Amino acid sequence: MENKNKLSGDGVKVTQQTIQFGDSGSIPTSPHQFRIMKGKFSDFSELLEKWHYKSNKIGGGISHHLVLRFNGKIYGGIVIGKMRHTKNYEENAVELRRMVLHPDCPKNTASYFLSKTIWWLRKNTNISIVYTFADTSVGHIGTCYKAANFKFVKKTPPTTHVLWKGKIYHPRSLTIDRPYSYQLRKDIEVGKAEVVKGKPKLLFKYELKQKLKKK
Repeated sequence: MENKNKLSGDGVKVTQQTIQFGDSGSIPTSPHQFRIMKGKFSDFSELLEKWHYKSNKIGGGISHHLVLRFNGKIYGGIVIGKMRHTKNYEENAVELRRMVLHPDCPKNTASYFLSKTIWWLRKNTNISIVYTFADTSVGHIGTCYKAANFKFVKKTPPTTHVLWKGKIYHPRSLTIDRPYSYQLRKDIEVGKAEVVKGKPKLLFKYELKQKLKKK
């Protein structure tokens, strides 16, 4: 079977398949059929590996994992974690690190998942603001964030990433203490991996707790 890979407008790698993910008659036809609940990274790690342009490699500081479930199967996941440079952001602010959806998800599932994630965080945490970045290097312009009422903040300076074995890695991968990082550093030296200058990222935010206006 031949699979064709492409990047969607929101940076999620989508595979167009001839075989469907679910059993016959079990494919969701509306985002409202999904249940959003707390999960584990392992619940959707395989989805990230197959359909997210950054694969399933991710750093620490993770706070929450939410999953998108239908008929006992997981169709997506979201990773929420601490901001990497906390001094530059508000107290109790977090970053939406990754979001992945299976290609069988119906239209508008991304914005629905984001909206329900905001609802879950507001109900279950004391988080004040959720930030997320849209990587224009892969054609991500934040369409689903805008649809979920995230507000545009700014455009960051051009990014730098490492391209290795057809996947994109953060430059931190060259310095962290992980098994794959040792091989990555060796491949950089012999030209099997390269450091690439990317494009800017777009920063969006959603304020869960609105600031009181001064009278």
